[in-house]
Amino acid sequence: MTDAPTITQAPVLALTWRGQNLFQLTILAPPGDWGDPGRLAKLRAWGQPPAGQPLLDRPFSVHRYRPGARELDFLIRVVGPGTQALAQLRPGQTLQITGPLGQGLRRLQPDFPQTPLYLVAGGVGLAPQANLLDQLQAPAHLFYGERRGQALIDHDYLAGLAPNFTAISEDGLGYGQKGQVTEPLLAALNQERRAIFACGPPGLLTALAPVARTYKVPYWASVEAFLACGLGVCLSCSRALTDGSRIRLCQDGPVVDGLTLDWGKP
Repeated sequence: MTDAPTITQAPVLALTWRGQNLFQLTILAPPGDWGDPGRLAKLRAWGQPPAGQPLLDRPFSVHRYRPGARELDFLIRVVGPGTQALAQLRPGQTLQITGPLGQGLRRLQPDFPQTPLYLVAGGVGLAPQANLLDQLQAPAHLFYGERRGQALIDHDYLAGLAPNFTAISEDGLGYGQKGQVTEPLLAALNQERRAIFACGPPGLLTALAPVARTYKVPYWASVEAFLACGLGVCLSCSRALTDGSRIRLCQDGPVVDGLTLDWGKP
């Protein structure tokens, strides 16, 4: 059992830009188990419609949790009115937070800190990787890809998160190699087989399932989904499993066994 989510107001401590249209939002953490890698929260920094505001809160993976300081980080890319509103927050202001939501890697792999891992991040799928890296005691290598090199997160910040990383961009610009993020991962798997933990767009997560089967390694995916309620009621985040059953990502995920999810069904 996980702790029940709460809806509360939390003060903003800092907002730091980490790249083009990419910022780190730091708030005072409400009580809860925020350290389980992959857990979510829904954020809201606007009023109620019909005042031209977004209708729903926006879900985000926990980027980093520092329990001693009670600081909670989210890594957010500005893509629409909701994230634009969050990007306008300043220290001393407050936002509404609902969480913690879902279940993280701890449920599937309780001893994950001792598990050698390949971490795969597509775009802002980098967000939950930091919470995991902060706790790992085993070897890990991060493979981080963006479509455009301009979108890559600040190099020095990434190096501070993951001393062992490979950055790659499809256009070959920025500080990364040129290509798909799966390419260096395959090269690494040919040298040493490790479990995979991934977060990113659906195409990337889908492509990693046959890779994990081929190399016979565990595959855990933190699946991004539209969350209307986040409480398991509306079923907007329901996904099919290969055995024909369904799960709710907001309750049974977002971290799932990637070999049991039916990636071919919406």
